[in-house]
Amino acid sequence: MPNLTQSIVRTRILGESRAPEISTGAFVAATGNNLVLVGDLTRRALLCRLDPKVERPETRVFDWEPVAVAKSKRAKYVGAALTVLRAFYVAGRPNAPAPLGSFEAWSDLVCGALIWLGGVNPIESMEELRRADPRLDDITSMIAQWRAVMGAERVTVAEVIGQATEMRSNGYDGSKPEFVRPDFREALLAVAGHGGAVNSRKLGRWLTANQKRIVGGSCFELMGTRQGVSIWSLRNAV
Repeated sequence: MPNLTQSIVRTRILGESRAPEISTGAFVAATGNNLVLVGDLTRRALLCRLDPKVERPETRVFDWEPVAVAKSKRAKYVGAALTVLRAFYVAGRPNAPAPLGSFEAWSDLVCGALIWLGGVNPIESMEELRRADPRLDDITSMIAQWRAVMGAERVTVAEVIGQATEMRSNGYDGSKPEFVRPDFREALLAVAGHGGAVNSRKLGRWLTANQKRIVGGSCFELMGTRQGVSIWSLRNAV
């Protein structure tokens, strides 16, 4: 799969051995109800929300066809867009926004022109995508629960699971034992659950995949080994 930040890619033609160079200059759109993007994709996409303000939007009737109009007036629309970009450039690109990593040229020119016209910076929609990212929810919960239970201690995966799954009895009334730290256990199950239990291998892989990812000013870090077993700690990123 080509990277969205690459300008040129080499893709093999199906059924042939040739892999010509092609441009990635394309517009890719995805539509759906309450779409959720995860991981690194949240910084590579913009969100556009259409609100028809009716219960059944599929039954609406229009007196014009937007696709047909766009095709028939394509030259006019493209000319208007290029005029805006040119005017922004001639004006000296005033109040250009902070550059977006990997998309610096686009954010400088396109976002800058929209803001210059009095519009909203489209990059701001990325924050909504990021907040809805279930992976971010998982690591945020893990950091909060880990901090509350383990603090900054250097611990093994087994020690973490031991703390999360410790149980206590309510006495002699015959009731079932309960988890001492159920919230910590739930956070671990979300990232490393298997068959209703916390899997040590999955937790180790999750920590490895997310180490040094800063969320809320903190991150997990591999601190070395103890008798051949990895030691982890929650560290402040500053």
